[in-house]
Amino acid sequence: MNARTAADLERELAMLAFVRVRLRASEGEDVRLPTTAVDQVLDKLNSLARLPRVPN
Repeated sequence: MNARTAADLERELAMLAFVRVRLRASEGEDVRLPTTAVDQVLDKLNSLARLPRVPN
């Protein structure tokens, strides 16, 4: 098994839920997404979440 933790999975599922809500708000309730599109969005969100934060 890989090094993903339950917290990693929960974070990814939360991001997926966020993406779904945003897409439905902008594209309509019946919007359908190919799995590859969802994977790409989650990969991008994960990469952004891992960037070091610059203090204000």
